[in-house]
Amino acid sequence: MQNPLLELKYDLMKWISNLDDLEVLSELMEFKEKNIDADCFEEKNVEAEQSFDEQFAAGMTSEELLENIFAHIDTLPWKK
Repeated sequence: MQNPLLELKYDLMKWISNLDDLEVLSELMEFKEKNIDADCFEEKNVEAEQSFDEQFAAGMTSEELLENIFAHIDTLPWKK
């Protein structure tokens, strides 16, 4: 079974490589520049997962779980 994420990436790369519209390419570059580096985001997710696993193993209450979820959401790199 193939990874659907990889298939989507391949389709996008193929589409972009055949794209000759300067305006669309410029918009894609702007989008790219506005977004964070994928490696940095992935690294933060791994740290959050490890922290969650440690806290869960220690026995976390439902209130603590909700607090942690909201705290994690607040750290996400979304622009307001």
